[in-house]
Amino acid sequence: MNSDNPAKIAWQASNRAALAARLDFARTAEDDTLFTEEWNGHFVAVTKEEGTLRLWLIDQSADDTDWVQSILRLDDPLWLPMSYTQAMLLALLWQPTPQRIFVSGLGGGGLATVLHHYLWQSHLDCVELSPPVVAAAIGCFGFAPDERMSLTTGDALIALAAAPPGSYDILFLDLFFDNGETPAHLLTEDFFRLCHSRLRADGLLTMNLGAKGSDFAQRLTPIAAHFATVYTCRGHGSTQVVFATDRPPLAPFALTQQAIAVQQEHRFAFPYITWVARLVQQRPAAESAS
Repeated sequence: MNSDNPAKIAWQASNRAALAARLDFARTAEDDTLFTEEWNGHFVAVTKEEGTLRLWLIDQSADDTDWVQSILRLDDPLWLPMSYTQAMLLALLWQPTPQRIFVSGLGGGGLATVLHHYLWQSHLDCVELSPPVVAAAIGCFGFAPDERMSLTTGDALIALAAAPPGSYDILFLDLFFDNGETPAHLLTEDFFRLCHSRLRADGLLTMNLGAKGSDFAQRLTPIAAHFATVYTCRGHGSTQVVFATDRPPLAPFALTQQAIAVQQEHRFAFPYITWVARLVQQRPAAESAS
């Protein structure tokens, strides 16, 4: 643990100041639409209202599919307002000191920005399918690639296929269309086999997965086909975060103690430890076999 490491404290202070400076224009802008661009039958838009930025993906052919991709609080850009993104950081229970991390989709870059700030010695490879979303993240949300955080525009499957086996300690996947569904090619056994192969030994897949409908357990089956241990954590909306690893399950007390250690190390501004109570170990392979 190095929460009191002077080098870490100095770097984070500098990074926080640089992030605030990149957001100065948004902080002083009037409440309005700050960005809009068409892409693949959608509008990508950024709005500001009462000190908050929102990134929207809006289907041009429908009236009711506007989907908030990201939210940023201008008074505290390292706060994660969307509950599932807070829950995704439970990945650090299994991988507290990851060397290399894969993040896709980017959205406004909030999760990647937080990982980059707190995991100050980790390397992040970020992938986003939509070029306008990339433009919005960089132009409005203060997302800034650097020597520790790369950015590629493209499909997550293609990006993972191009990476060498055993490249990553954690894969963070947040892959949704505006209808709240993950693309079908990113839910197959072949895809999760690829994910498993790109992780180092005892690495972790962390995925935001739609929880609508009665078939959620079936969505876990192709994940369980390639990972020995699967947990889920329900957010406050219509998604669940899935954690999949080959490590054996941890007792609830051990998970709580690890969460306390992670929070003491990083001092997240949001209520991190409380998410442990929502973790549920799943056994989808056994259920499907029965």
